[in-house]
Amino acid sequence: MVNKKIYLTPVAASLALTLGLSGCSLFDSEDGASIVPVDPVTPVDPSDVEGTATAEFNVFVSGKAVKGTMRNAELTVKELKNGELVDVAFRAELGSVEEKATSTSENAAIEKANAQIIAGSPSSLQTGDDGTYGFYIDQSFSGSLYITVKTTKTSGFIKCDAILGCGSFTEASSLDVNSNLKVDFDEWYQDDLTLNVVKQITAQANRKAKGAEGTTKAYTANATIFTSLASALLQSESQNGNEITSAAISQASLSTLLLLLGPDAAKEAVLLAGDISNGGAVDFTNVDSEDVIDAGTLALINVASTLQNIASNGGSNSTLDTVIGTLKEGVTGGAVKGSNNQAVASLANTLQEEVNKTATVFVAIASGDIDAIKEALKEVAPELSDDVVSDLADKAKEARDNAIDSGATDESTLGDAAEDSKKAVEDLGCTGDACDTDDQSFVNEGVTQLNEALNSAQSRFTTLNGQFDALNTALASVVTAGQTLDTDAQKAAYLQLADGLVVTIASNKLASDITNLTAEVTLILSSAESFVSLTNAAQTIVTTSQTLLQSSETLGTNYTALIASANAELQKATDAIGDGSNADKVLAETALARIATTQTTFNAQNTALDNTVEDANSQLAGATDTSSLQIALATAQSAIELFSEINSTIGAITDDLALAKTRAESYVASASDAQKEEAEQTLAEVIAIETQLNSDITAFRAKEQAIRALRTQIESNFDIARGKEGTTRLTSINFVTKEGADSVFNAGEVVYDVVRDIWDQDLGSGQHSGTAPNYPEWTYTYDTDGYQIELKNTQEGTEMSAVAQVNSGASSRIILTWSGVLKTTDGQTAEVKSPDLAECERWALGTIASPNASCSVISIDGNISTIEDAKDFEASKAETFNIVEFIDGPFGFSGTMHAVMTSEDLNGNPTSLFVDDAVEIAQVNISGTTEGLAMSIDLDLRNENGNDQLGMAKVMLDLFNGYAFNVNLVDSDAPLVGEVSINNNTTPLKVGDVLEIENGFRVTYLDGVSIDYTNIDFLGQSGN
Repeated sequence: MVNKKIYLTPVAASLALTLGLSGCSLFDSEDGASIVPVDPVTPVDPSDVEGTATAEFNVFVSGKAVKGTMRNAELTVKELKNGELVDVAFRAELGSVEEKATSTSENAAIEKANAQIIAGSPSSLQTGDDGTYGFYIDQSFSGSLYITVKTTKTSGFIKCDAILGCGSFTEASSLDVNSNLKVDFDEWYQDDLTLNVVKQITAQANRKAKGAEGTTKAYTANATIFTSLASALLQSESQNGNEITSAAISQASLSTLLLLLGPDAAKEAVLLAGDISNGGAVDFTNVDSEDVIDAGTLALINVASTLQNIASNGGSNSTLDTVIGTLKEGVTGGAVKGSNNQAVASLANTLQEEVNKTATVFVAIASGDIDAIKEALKEVAPELSDDVVSDLADKAKEARDNAIDSGATDESTLGDAAEDSKKAVEDLGCTGDACDTDDQSFVNEGVTQLNEALNSAQSRFTTLNGQFDALNTALASVVTAGQTLDTDAQKAAYLQLADGLVVTIASNKLASDITNLTAEVTLILSSAESFVSLTNAAQTIVTTSQTLLQSSETLGTNYTALIASANAELQKATDAIGDGSNADKVLAETALARIATTQTTFNAQNTALDNTVEDANSQLAGATDTSSLQIALATAQSAIELFSEINSTIGAITDDLALAKTRAESYVASASDAQKEEAEQTLAEVIAIETQLNSDITAFRAKEQAIRALRTQIESNFDIARGKEGTTRLTSINFVTKEGADSVFNAGEVVYDVVRDIWDQDLGSGQHSGTAPNYPEWTYTYDTDGYQIELKNTQEGTEMSAVAQVNSGASSRIILTWSGVLKTTDGQTAEVKSPDLAECERWALGTIASPNASCSVISIDGNISTIEDAKDFEASKAETFNIVEFIDGPFGFSGTMHAVMTSEDLNGNPTSLFVDDAVEIAQVNISGTTEGLAMSIDLDLRNENGNDQLGMAKVMLDLFNGYAFNVNLVDSDAPLVGEVSINNNTTPLKVGDVLEIENGFRVTYLDGVSIDYTNIDFLGQSGN
């Protein structure tokens, strides 16, 4: 604000008073003939000192309130200062304001004038029908705005964007479109909901001007569930006396993403980590060209709509406000997942369970396959009737199609984003170090994604600019044609060119594409500016995106001018014809020729589509393996892409049909008697083409679900075939589990058996020898001074060598490193490598996650100084990590084998290892490469009375489509059961059920085919 003052000083007032009382006049003549009287001056009251304050309301703050969209919601604006919300000056419109006030001093008067400006601020504003809002603040303001958007059960409206609905209407309502008393997806309802957002306003250089002409700076401040959580953190920071800086905004934003979404989803939404209010305000029921759709946005949508479901199903006392309140407690308390607050922890668990369902449905929605959407809805909400499911599927498909039509996304991008977001929300929240907002990896990830987004936007700008150049060239041709109009033919040609250009402009999406690009670049710029406080690397992105934003805005301005010029040329061409009927004749005939060409093109495309679908069906029928199914799948995908390409032109076709009919009717109306018959014939031909094309379009659109269903069927067959191939490959690497695991695991037990024998004998100092009590084929020598053990298998001629140390303490560890050569039951040689006692100690102490050595660690529940001392205490756990290579025989393997062994008694209570009647429990992991496959195997083994039992087995072929074979012992008296899965994109997809049978497993695949695999044996025994 600019301040002015008008006042008299005490000295001036005294001087004026003195002059008046003395009778002297400054205007007396020398002879005293003329005296001009001076009126006495009244002393100035000290309270009459005047001050002026002015405000230039030209800084625009705008955003959108979205849970779903909040329509006609109350919006209030405050300043967050020293932990308090104080009044701030703002206006609904751009402009200047000046206020005057008087007081005892200049500063006091100015303060009163400023207060009058603040008092003139609206008590509240309202959001628009689309949830948008905007207001202006003084250009000199610097601080943190606290914006609140609020609806109640009687004021304002919320759009239901949760696919499973938003609860029930308490009574009959005009908002209940289908009169079922349910708040369905895409319906409006009223409820108590308050969203907040904190926006830092700085005196930095001019930003992108958005708002009325005269706007100097603009800020985006969207209000969402996520900004509300970040606002709670920022308000707490302010109450603690901390300044709200750009760094504080970034930390609150990143904390919100990590605590609620978790590291994986936070990385997808990392563009919002600098300032969460810059984006994310997307209502999927009404996506427009200014919205940006990516995996991060979809993750936010999934979580927000899931929270709505939770609130709706939480009982009479549960509202979205109460759910947000619980989340605020978690976020401000530093933990959502695993919170000590029972209500927060319970909500986090429910959110995790439910968001997976939401994300599953959204992947189906993104596919555009009505049947897939229905199937997903039935899977997550089996209680829904078929009619309700059908209605929801139709609404969801319509919302998806509208999002694509708006230009905010395309089919491929939306599908990929849905898959990525589903994977991202599989593990919400964070604990421990994963919640560290100072983790530089997130900042680096953000900069990387910003650069990628900027490069993509630059490429997109180049494409759109090329489209503009082509239209501009066409405009130049029209202008040239209009410069020579000497004949009727020239005038007609000019009109045809001008009309064709206008129709071409009307049929493309360049305007919406430019709008979406501008929105995308604005988000990139805002995000980059927020990241500058975190890393200098973002400054280059800021500079480049500012240039790109200016170019995008210029492109939009130029395209608007081009449209105006094209319309002006069309009017000029129409006027040049002169006689109305002649102009109508040219326009009607031009439109007729155009729709006739359109009909020919549409028919050709439709035929190509039919042929592609036929090819896919034929390829499916003849497919015998994954390769042939992959070809069929590619053909089916081509059919979908061709359908989408044709479908994207339908709007322009129907518009052109309507235009052709209007022009033909105008020609009939203006035709002379001589032209009447020709005009009517033109109209008849237009109507005939319109009728046929509309029928063809209806038939074309009816093909969509069959095409998508065909692709789904082929993809399912392809996934099942990959599953079968994976299981076949599993049988080829079974030796690793049967031979390698058995031999290495048994070797570990030999070492433990020897160690136990050593401490049982209470050996004195020096060299000793013996035989493993439970493995008599193994003999050993032992040096008590150097803790060196040499083992030899007298039957196989194989040897192992180990060296040990004791780490003493309240809980002690016997640490061994070892190497040697083992024989599998089939005679293959397995070498255990890389002995390194220091490395093993680091592993035992938890300094490293995995050692680069072969190690064994026995945990002793007591303080020992020698191995022999262990006889007086219990051994609670034994852990071994082995670096193994098969060095001869028919198979090859290079990798690691890790096992953790504990014991329990017959009642299931923990007990010491190496005692009679103990049941040994082992968790085994085998990872490595064999037969050209990267693999990972997890086993849960139980040994009771010398008999091995398998409790769980999970085999993953890491480089074979995410193949996983997973079985569990659900019932101790029943066989193992489980499933085979394969990755569909990045999502695990079940392709078969597994049942343990004698000597192996039976897999019943989803195509109904059952295959017995009798050569899968995880235990190295003749039967499982």
